[in-house]
Order: sequence, then C-alpha cells, then structure tokens
Amino acid sequence: MPISSRDFEKSDREPGSVLVEFLRSHSLEAYSADELSRELASQGVKLSDEELANMLMLMEYGRKITSRKIGEVTYYRYHQYSASSP
Repeated sequence: MPISSRDFEKSDREPGSVLVEFLRSHSLEAYSADELSRELASQGVKLSDEELANMLMLMEYGRKITSRKIGEVTYYRYHQYSASSP
C-alpha cells in the first residue's frame, strides 16, 4: 500500500531535526520542555524527559536554540543568527 510523501519524510527524521524544524517555524515564540515534548509526541517522536533535556542542552551548546528561565520554567526558542553574529 503506498504512503504519502509526508509520511515517507516523517519516517526517518531524527528527533533533533524535528525539534529544530518546529522551533524554526515558530521562531517568534518560546516553549517549555513540556510543551516541546507534547509537540514531538504529536509528530510521532517519543522521548523520555532525560533524552529531551540532553537534546536541548546539546542544541543550546551548538547555538541552534537559546533558553531563558522565567519564574520557575525554562523556555527554549530557535536561535536566529544575525548578520553581525559570529
């Protein structure tokens, strides 16, 4: 039975690329880890809290995302490079 191109593309995407793609397409908003976990699950990517925390830490270290703690919650946002950024 044939599958759609969208299903084909979704089948082998790495969780990190799914996460970056989501954050890039919503670059004007910041999300908590819980919100990101729910978004990934809605796209068929299941990660433990520890796996997601490690992924977010590595993405922040690699400057793909930025984080800011507001109150007791840490929010993550896609890091948009400007022309003057190194």
